[in-house]
Amino acid sequence: MGLLTQLSRLLLGPAAEIEAQAAAQRAELLPLPTTMTLGGEELTIRRLERVDRESILAFARALAPHDLLFLRRDITQPDQVDAWLDDIEQGYTISIGAFDAGGLAGYSTVGRDHMTWTAHVAELRVLLAQRVRGKGLGRLLTEQAFAIAREIGIRKMMAQMTTDQLAAIAVFRRMGFEPEAVLRNQVLDRDGRLHDLQIMSLDVDAFRAKVYLARASVESHMLET
Repeated sequence: MGLLTQLSRLLLGPAAEIEAQAAAQRAELLPLPTTMTLGGEELTIRRLERVDRESILAFARALAPHDLLFLRRDITQPDQVDAWLDDIEQGYTISIGAFDAGGLAGYSTVGRDHMTWTAHVAELRVLLAQRVRGKGLGRLLTEQAFAIAREIGIRKMMAQMTTDQLAAIAVFRRMGFEPEAVLRNQVLDRDGRLHDLQIMSLDVDAFRAKVYLARASVESHMLET
């Protein structure tokens, strides 16, 4: 039996999943600003700034209300966008936007609160305009948010979404996030309906330990064969 065949068989199951998640986490930060073509559309990827205030408002107001439920701020409101931009300027939040011919097409954010005892924790948020979904932009922006969090030394990463946002859950699972909690009836939409909130997390040190154990298991099996 050849080495590659042995590896392919040994890496089936949990070890293979862990390796795939580790590979997904290795995306490098893009040099910003940068221009690329994705799904046949030209995009400019860059940091969000104060000058993007009106673009953010237009982006948010074009979204379906359900898309906004997991956000900490109602970014359809000018004062809430101003508060977000204040956090960006003060260094509590790093946000990357993707712009196409229609304006802001999506963004990812790494946000920390102002408390020193949770400085090692950051929430990753990704939101896309309907017109660009299914083209790989969500994956790209998630990878960039993860790379930023890794670069600034975040040790625990969080993500929140309503439980029916299956595509978002799948993207974060691909990078090793696991369900941490479901908060029942946590979100109230504009029509008065309640929704469950899914909280996912990734502990960087614990994940590294899982990767080490998975690889050690593979090596052990190889030595035995």
